[in-house]
Order: sequence, then structure tokens, then C-alpha cells
Amino acid sequence: MRKIVIGLLIFILTVPMLAAGGIGIVKDEDFKAVGVTQENLNKAKEIIKEASTQYKLKTLDKKSLEIEMNKYILEGTEKNIGELNKLVEQIGVIDTEIIKDRLKYQVEVQKYITTEQYLNARERSVERIRKNKES
Repeated sequence: MRKIVIGLLIFILTVPMLAAGGIGIVKDEDFKAVGVTQENLNKAKEIIKEASTQYKLKTLDKKSLEIEMNKYILEGTEKNIGELNKLVEQIGVIDTEIIKDRLKYQVEVQKYITTEQYLNARERSVERIRKNKES
């Protein structure tokens, strides 16, 4: 029981440090080892942060429209079909914007971290994680 509590405590304390020191499971050191400069890494992180913020905002907008749709459905689908159709179209626009943003931000990040660099850094991270689990 004590090992479980200590393990959870370590996990809770290290997760914020891991998040601050890389992109996903890939640490800054892994990117640097494959040739990504600190400046490019910082720029990529800024872009990813902006992408995350935009995604969250658009997701909130979508949820708001879905709640409004549920209200109209509860009031009667048949009498509110026009409003429901408008809301469906608005949700479709938001979904389209989310997909376009993903592509846009991906292109922006690839200006600073190439696909090859990312894949190599990720491979190093996976290997590091695998070794840590074995020991």
C-alpha cells in the first residue's frame, strides 16, 4: 500500500515537470539530440500552445451550440426544425475550422521541427521510456 501511495505521489509531482520539458512524451533533450535548436523548440511550443487554446475555444463554442440544440429538441423538434438546421450548420463550420486549424498549426510547427526530426526524437523518447520501465 505504501509503495502505491509513494508511486502516485511521484507521478503527480513529475507530470507537470514532464509537460514543461517537452512536447508530449518527447523531452527537449530528445529534440536537441536530433538537431532541433532551443529557439526552434521554443517557437514550436508557442505555436502548439496557441493551437491548444484555439481548439479549446472552438470546442466550447461547439458545446454551447449543442446545448442550444438540446433545448430546441426538448421544446419540440418539429416546431424548431429551422433553428436546429441553422445550429447544425454552425457546428459544421466549427468542425471545419478545427480541422483547418490542425493543418495550419501542423504546417507552422514543421517550419521549426521537421517531420523527420520529430519522428527521430519520438523514437528516442520511446526507447528511453522502455528502458525506464525495464529498470
